[in-house]
Amino acid sequence: MRVINYPCAFDSDTAVALGRFDGVHLAHKAVISKAADCRERGLVPVVFTFCDNPGKSTQNVLTAEDEKQRLIASCGIDIQVNSAFDAVKDLSAEEFVSRVLCKALRAKEVFCGYNYRFAKNASADVNVLRELCKEQGVAVTCIPEVEIEGQTVSSTAIRSLLQEGNVAEAKKLLGRPYAVSGRVIHGRGLGRTLSAPTLNIDVPLDKLLPKFGVYAAKAFVDGVEYNSVCNIGKKPTVGSEIPTVEAYLLDAKGDFYNTEATLELLEFIRPEQKFSDIESLQNAISKDISEARRIFDK
Repeated sequence: MRVINYPCAFDSDTAVALGRFDGVHLAHKAVISKAADCRERGLVPVVFTFCDNPGKSTQNVLTAEDEKQRLIASCGIDIQVNSAFDAVKDLSAEEFVSRVLCKALRAKEVFCGYNYRFAKNASADVNVLRELCKEQGVAVTCIPEVEIEGQTVSSTAIRSLLQEGNVAEAKKLLGRPYAVSGRVIHGRGLGRTLSAPTLNIDVPLDKLLPKFGVYAAKAFVDGVEYNSVCNIGKKPTVGSEIPTVEAYLLDAKGDFYNTEATLELLEFIRPEQKFSDIESLQNAISKDISEARRIFDK
């Protein structure tokens, strides 16, 4: 998949999926896959999205940019067009359709979610999009609400579940485990003194971290899979000014510094807590490891 920036110009007709697509969850995939299917009709499958996250707090995105691109590509999209929000935020609905969809992207079919909004101050909805596109000979398909076990699939719902530590339910809405990724860096070395050396993962600052605590996680380090115990938080017993992400690999040894690691969070074990002394912390770590083994043996 190619990634290009807006403004741009296409020399072929396209099918365009519209949305921010943070999380690329099951409802997003329902929209994106419709655009991908248009390849059979001779249209180039395109996603038009944003490369920034205006108005959102830091540590809030469900997918870092490289992760988002990989997930969109896996849906069968040829080109992802990234736009700065400022480049289109003041366009009227008519200008967005004529300048962006028709002139720049050469859209012949457009796909979006049922609650898609666009134009200045998000003043236009899918009904306006349909009417304006019809005038330009562009077909619009609106994908209805997607539900899993009675829960509407949305980025907001997934964030709420993650903030509760409910990674198992978040997995259902995402269609995959929630993951955090980054390079393995040097930490303070405290894990070795506790007989539980950990990988310290340098996670992007804008990535949403779930509820602080301990998780059973699948770790992928340079493509090799390991069972692991993951701790996310500020380590109140030993102290950390900023949140950290650490993983203890079960039954694995070695030097993993400067490798790329991904942690897929599978199950919440316990919340972060402050222990009275190091011995109590060591005992808790032993229990965490035993609980993780039980989870993986299920």
